[in-house]
Amino acid sequence: MKSSNVMAALVTLSLAATAATPAMALENEFHGLFSARYINSNFNRTQTTDYGPGDGTYDPSGKTKNQYSSNFIEQRERLTYIAKANADVKLITQFELDYSYWGNSSYTVGRNQGGAIGADTVNLETKNIYLDANPFKNINMKLGMMPNTDAFKGVLFDTDMAGILLSSSYGKFSPSIGFFRFNDGSSSIDKALGKKTSDLLMLDGKFNVTNELKVGGAYYFFGNNQGATTNPVVGYTDAGAPIYANDPTVFEAKPDNNIKIHVLGLNAEYVQGPLTLNGFAIYETGWNNKRYTSAFSGNIGAKLNAGPGTARAEFLYVTGDSRADVSGATSRSNAFYSAAGEHGYYNNEMVILGRDKNAYTTDNSIIFNAGNEGRGQIGGYLGYDLPINDRLTTAYNAGFAAVAKDSTAKPHKSNYLGTEINAEATYKLIENLTTSVRAGYVFLGDYYKGVALHGETPVNPYDAKLMFTYIF
Repeated sequence: MKSSNVMAALVTLSLAATAATPAMALENEFHGLFSARYINSNFNRTQTTDYGPGDGTYDPSGKTKNQYSSNFIEQRERLTYIAKANADVKLITQFELDYSYWGNSSYTVGRNQGGAIGADTVNLETKNIYLDANPFKNINMKLGMMPNTDAFKGVLFDTDMAGILLSSSYGKFSPSIGFFRFNDGSSSIDKALGKKTSDLLMLDGKFNVTNELKVGGAYYFFGNNQGATTNPVVGYTDAGAPIYANDPTVFEAKPDNNIKIHVLGLNAEYVQGPLTLNGFAIYETGWNNKRYTSAFSGNIGAKLNAGPGTARAEFLYVTGDSRADVSGATSRSNAFYSAAGEHGYYNNEMVILGRDKNAYTTDNSIIFNAGNEGRGQIGGYLGYDLPINDRLTTAYNAGFAAVAKDSTAKPHKSNYLGTEINAEATYKLIENLTTSVRAGYVFLGDYYKGVALHGETPVNPYDAKLMFTYIF
């Protein structure tokens, strides 16, 4: 057979095979966000925050009462790619590119590291890689590294995590079950992965009692027996000295954690006309290393269509511990446990008193986590959303917060942290592009009286932002 005939035969067979194979049309979706913001603040990126404890929490102790104002510009871009095979399966991938501030990370290999004039060379962060599929009727499966938030307004966890989550719906009942692994530190200990890990098990369910009333319940288990690279502070003595999770005189480089925390919670939402009420109650029990934990958190929130806008109110209570001496004096603790640094109670709409919803790389606050460094919190928050026209919207907020427990020796003048007032205005320049201003000011409470250098009281903190945001 001539070569031309052979080629013709192969082409014919190939076309026939192609025609016999079902065609699969892959849908590709791209979404994203770009935001740049100018920040002027005597709070963010000052000695009392970034350059103080380094964990985002405000600590003016021993610092000069006056802080130089920081002036900087930071930006963020998020890119989301979705590959959809059909209505029942898709792959979701999200990347993040940050400038913690302009001029940062120039010509250096690393994330958020300083350098010469120029632009970043490596600043790509992978946030999500997960499969979203419906393998069976009424069953949805998410598998991989995904965003995940608790059923209690984020006071326990609100972050990206790797695991599997199965969700379903049966009439008025919607259950879900998930397993997630925060970290696996085994390979550096005994060269066997899966032995020393930090894990989360979650069971969640919601039930529509009526069209107006929804109730839910959840059980979470935090387990962590991996080796710790640091000896964390878990509390303070009456004299104000730090108390460590492990005896510092015999602390080894990688002692094993012993964290077994059980979380039981209920939540509810009721809607009647212009009024929406919601809230939750959480109880924790178990062991946080040497401390037996028994902690509680409660919340109630309300929204009311009032006049041309919407009025909001939130109240949050989290138990704290006045003495966390685990060396013998006190083995019980009422300190609330949560995924450290990986959650936020954003319903309060605070800028300084709580974590700012607009915070990116710069993320500082007076109350940084739900447990508030073991002291707990009591907070009340009011707000009003007022649209001006189809392009301009505004919001106004006030917050009041205190620690639930201070040291029994009362090293602070009072438990009251302070009062915040803030306001925000957002204007739509063109479709998908907005500009906004957001400013907040805190009148510090007597909790901070006399804690600055030379026994002085720190000046009240402020923060102002001008932001441009493009969403597609």
